[in-house]
Amino acid sequence: MSTVDTYRDDADVSYAVDFGRDREPSKTRSRHPDYRRAGGAPTRVSGMHNRRNKRWTWGSGRGARMLNMRAFASCVAFAVASLSTVVFGVTIDYATVGNPGNPANGSTGWGAVSDTFKISKYETSNAQYAEFLNKVDSAGTNPNGIYSSLMGSDAVGGITFNAAAAAGSKYSVKAGAPAGAPAGTSYGAMPVVFTSWFSAARFANWLQNGQQASSASMETGAYTLNNQTSGAIPARNAGATVYLPSRDQWYKAGFYNGSAYTMFPTNKTTAPTNTVTNVTLANVANYGAAATPTVSPINVGSYVNTTSFYGAYDMFGNATELTDTAGTGADAGKPQVFSGSWATALADANAWNKQGAAIFRNSTVTTSQVGFRIAAVPEPATIALASVGIGALAGLDWMKRRKKKALARIAG
Repeated sequence: MSTVDTYRDDADVSYAVDFGRDREPSKTRSRHPDYRRAGGAPTRVSGMHNRRNKRWTWGSGRGARMLNMRAFASCVAFAVASLSTVVFGVTIDYATVGNPGNPANGSTGWGAVSDTFKISKYETSNAQYAEFLNKVDSAGTNPNGIYSSLMGSDAVGGITFNAAAAAGSKYSVKAGAPAGAPAGTSYGAMPVVFTSWFSAARFANWLQNGQQASSASMETGAYTLNNQTSGAIPARNAGATVYLPSRDQWYKAGFYNGSAYTMFPTNKTTAPTNTVTNVTLANVANYGAAATPTVSPINVGSYVNTTSFYGAYDMFGNATELTDTAGTGADAGKPQVFSGSWATALADANAWNKQGAAIFRNSTVTTSQVGFRIAAVPEPATIALASVGIGALAGLDWMKRRKKKALARIAG
């Protein structure tokens, strides 16, 4: 068959593709081309067998298949992107901690992390923790002690419990703020405190399991708890994707600047100034208790110009933060903690710098000073989107090579 006798040959299709068209230039050709499929041709080629009807991208032909592939890849990418942006009740805003394979701090031996990971920019808030409580404990039975009554009774606690409330809304964030707190402070935006290590680990499990409305979703995941509420903390499970940061991860996220360790987790060599009013200054933090004066934690992320090198807020002061690294010897099974809190005395600021001694807390401790933040592996959605893009590019390159071969055959 010659190119003159061929209707909608590969060269025409290529022309349409190359010039961004979804159909080929019209030509005066036979309306009934040779039947191109295997087997005998029908008496009249029409309907779906008529190439003239296959003008649009979801038709047939090499160029159409190329366009179809592009459209399909776009649809898949859109679907994956949509899944990655599904809004659950709790959204964690992460900072990426890069520079994998960094060395440990020579004086402490801490901070070496072999891979890239993510850490929450902010300490977990009362609003986020209340959402967790209502999801996993809609009936208000307080399974495994995930709610401490001090969250409601203490002035620093931010979550109340009402047994008479409807199922799924028995826990609520307190209105207002602690007496004496700076203007703009609200219980909902303050870090949750009075959480034990096991409660924090259950929150991480719940996040990893997709924030299910089930108490079972907090017992496995990053940590296998099996109703454990005291004793030595369990090791993180292999394959965990959302978890409490390890000692090295927290230390790196707070003190490392990409090439060396800074003295304080504010990306500075000097101690932050203690203040709860001049929050827009650089290198400031909520600590010092009556000397500040401060009476409680304040809203997470209040110090807008004070972060670690990687962009994490409140890594000094506000709430002392739990890790999933356990001590040894006299501290065996106890989680190591970092950052100090709103009640840390000025004289104790250096206890929380990069040279500070290892400080551990009992796994069941629930005080007005202890909270936590979450860490995670890079989002699977990011990996999936990258895979889709690579696959689409490889497919397009393959189609391009096929098109060139077809044109070479026609020219020959």
